[in-house]
Amino acid sequence: MNLKRRFSMLPAACLAGLLFVGCTTETTETHYVKLSEVACTFLGEGGPKVITVEANPGYEVSSSASWLKVGDEGESSFSLTADANDSGSERVAEVTVTAGEASVVISVNQLPSDSEMAHYRLLNKFNYGAVVSPNGRYAGGSYQTLNNDNTYNYHVVIIDLETEEWHEVGEFQSSLYKPTIPSCITDDGTLFFAEYNTYGNLVSTLSGDNYLLEKAYPDWIGEANVEATTADGTVWVGYQQWMNGDDAMEAGYDGGHYMPIKWTNGEPEILPLPEKNYRNEPWPYGRSVMARGVSYDGSVIYGSAWDNTNQGMVYWKDGEVHWAGEDIREFEEVTLIRQEDGKEVPFTLTKGLMVYAERTNISPNGKWLCAAYAVDTATEGMHDVITSKCPAFFNTETGKTYIFDEYSGSARSATDDGIGFIVNSGGASGYVVDIESGTQLGTTEQWIYDNYGITVPAGYIQRLCPNGMVLGYSVMNVGAGNLSVAWYVRPTEM
Repeated sequence: MNLKRRFSMLPAACLAGLLFVGCTTETTETHYVKLSEVACTFLGEGGPKVITVEANPGYEVSSSASWLKVGDEGESSFSLTADANDSGSERVAEVTVTAGEASVVISVNQLPSDSEMAHYRLLNKFNYGAVVSPNGRYAGGSYQTLNNDNTYNYHVVIIDLETEEWHEVGEFQSSLYKPTIPSCITDDGTLFFAEYNTYGNLVSTLSGDNYLLEKAYPDWIGEANVEATTADGTVWVGYQQWMNGDDAMEAGYDGGHYMPIKWTNGEPEILPLPEKNYRNEPWPYGRSVMARGVSYDGSVIYGSAWDNTNQGMVYWKDGEVHWAGEDIREFEEVTLIRQEDGKEVPFTLTKGLMVYAERTNISPNGKWLCAAYAVDTATEGMHDVITSKCPAFFNTETGKTYIFDEYSGSARSATDDGIGFIVNSGGASGYVVDIESGTQLGTTEQWIYDNYGITVPAGYIQRLCPNGMVLGYSVMNVGAGNLSVAWYVRPTEM
């Protein structure tokens, strides 16, 4: 099952997704359109792309833009050709394919021409986003193709960001492996995926090896998951499920649901856990914390509580575990009144830092952690609790938290010298700030243009690597609806 293919960056990259649309007429004839792609991206210089089509009855195709031409229409395919884009910004178009009463719309993006300093690549071929290695050497992700029997194949791709070669290192029928969301990739090109058949990790390498990650602790009930690695790849961090929820609840502090794990040269160890949970209470469902990210040298690790009541942010430094944002954590014990029966329920309103499942919320040297400042407020009548959130950064060297309450959402990543990247609560836009001064340095797209001389869509920055590589995300329409799509900006000289 190990396949390895090489191909250079093509003039157009396309998304394979839910490609079949059909309907039945009153005469029981089935009208349908099935396409090889439902979303395409062309580079600034333009070029052709062939779309394969199966349709009944015969199909018609049209383009909404003069710069995007339809040609070579045959029984089973047609071509799209984009003119060179000298507009200085990204442009979009739609291609409509109709067969009787069935129709499919292909969403088309064309990137601006590369600047002298950098170029921008949209990764909408990947169905589940992308990851970039700590020093910006490799990126990785996966995409799906539809088989004739309506099953899927998953294709694993590693991108060499120096040459922009795409290496397809594995192709798997969905009954074997489902490598969906990429977790992380090392600077030597080892790629970790969330594998949805086993709920563990599929590991893929540039040499074409693909294998399931072994359990760190064989007697535990769950599979091991690696979430992030150090720059040299010798330290991994992640988690493994120890007990099920009921057993963990019964065991209390002596047991655990999900446990944070650190691997050093392949040898696992369990990281220490806080004595009390995020709300400063005994763990109600057994201890449960997942390690999520790590500094480049392994000196600082962060994670999130996972006990069904919160996602409080923890970090490990100098062998000790702490709740991030200790300087701003506050607790207020209240009594809530359950609306359905009037029963009184004790609850601890909390102010603190939270992080969900993000893996890049740490600066390379571990100085800065990126989170959301969460504030609990009881509703009128004490029937419920509302939690509001805004971005916040925590300095692990000074223990000081910097809160940006003029924004919604959360802090997503940071540089060692204190440049912070924020994503709004909907994920559609982002901002860049100077953490210590509180100064806004612009929206994501403004900051990219100021520093790289190139235009990108509104979105947020997931990671800025020391070599200048930027991994970002934007919400885009890719045929199946609005999805979060990965992109990168690569300096011309790396």
